[in-house]
Amino acid sequence: MERGKTLTIPERVQVDLMVQLNMSILLMSARIHCSRTINDCYMSDPVAYGTSKSTGRARKLKQRDEKNVAREVSNTMKSAKDLKDAVKTEWIKIHPSYLENLSNSMPNRIFQVIQKNGGVTSY
Repeated sequence: MERGKTLTIPERVQVDLMVQLNMSILLMSARIHCSRTINDCYMSDPVAYGTSKSTGRARKLKQRDEKNVAREVSNTMKSAKDLKDAVKTEWIKIHPSYLENLSNSMPNRIFQVIQKNGGVTSY
């Protein structure tokens, strides 16, 4: 969404003069062809008028909390890596014939599950 029109420097000078002359905001807006809201914004804080404002939603976490979250994520990643290494170590210990027997018995296992309608099987 684009930002609205802002007052130019000459328009700001005109508004300042009109404020000194105690003109109404409605009359000021009509003279410089801009909305009353723009005049209100300028008159409420002429020094800060036109400076960029923060966009978007305010941060939920403070910077310290963000660092803590990042640290926790890092620790979790290390834990996940340790777990992965441990699983690989144990997987290597499994004898290939054991895995072959498991895969050969799979048709029988599936048949029993079908016969028992998904109930308890002897395996």
